[in-house]
Amino acid sequence: MKKNIFSTLITLIAMLAVPVKGTQAVETASLTQKAQHYLEEQYQKINPMARTIVRVSPLATALDSRRCNGPIAFIHAPGRATRTTTKAICNQPAWTIFISATIEQWQAVAVTSRALSKGTILGDSDIYLKEFDTKSLTSPYFTNPGELIGREIKRAVTSNQIISATLVEKKLLIRKGDLVYIEANKGAMTVRMTGTAQQDGSLGEQISVINSRSSKQVYGYVKSQGIISVNGL
Repeated sequence: MKKNIFSTLITLIAMLAVPVKGTQAVETASLTQKAQHYLEEQYQKINPMARTIVRVSPLATALDSRRCNGPIAFIHAPGRATRTTTKAICNQPAWTIFISATIEQWQAVAVTSRALSKGTILGDSDIYLKEFDTKSLTSPYFTNPGELIGREIKRAVTSNQIISATLVEKKLLIRKGDLVYIEANKGAMTVRMTGTAQQDGSLGEQISVINSRSSKQVYGYVKSQGIISVNGL
């Protein structure tokens, strides 16, 4: 009987030892590992769609393994720069360490699929997505090609060039006050009415128009020069 009790106690001790060991492993993680995990969380919150890579500069062994009798606080203000510094603070015992790191955030960005001349109206075939480290980009960029469809190229661009906001502008197909056609599809039949545009409009944009016959305000999508569709594009 005593032998069975002793065996049971040994088994229970072995089972309890597993989670304790796991907890100690987390608590004794190096300062570098903790800083990397902290920075990854911070930058992923800023841009959750990006593939974030954090590279923390190595610390001296004595600093990297420094103990703290409480939680270590990290202070950091995320910015646009690729290189950054975060501050690690311990209260018991009191110490502060500055940790350097480099941040990369890779994301698919809209680029030109071919060389385009000034005045080109962008279509699906003119754009594709390519992954870049957006932390290294200095100009605003587009991640949704749909935002670019119907926009006009302001100056000639080469193939595989990132399409920044400074390279394009909206091509107005309808201006406020223009007389326009309002198209409505009913089965196989298309009905056209005239109206007066109440807003400027580019391809695909929804604008309001006053129906000339009923004087009622309707909303439609700019389909082409002087034509809006109330059924969508």
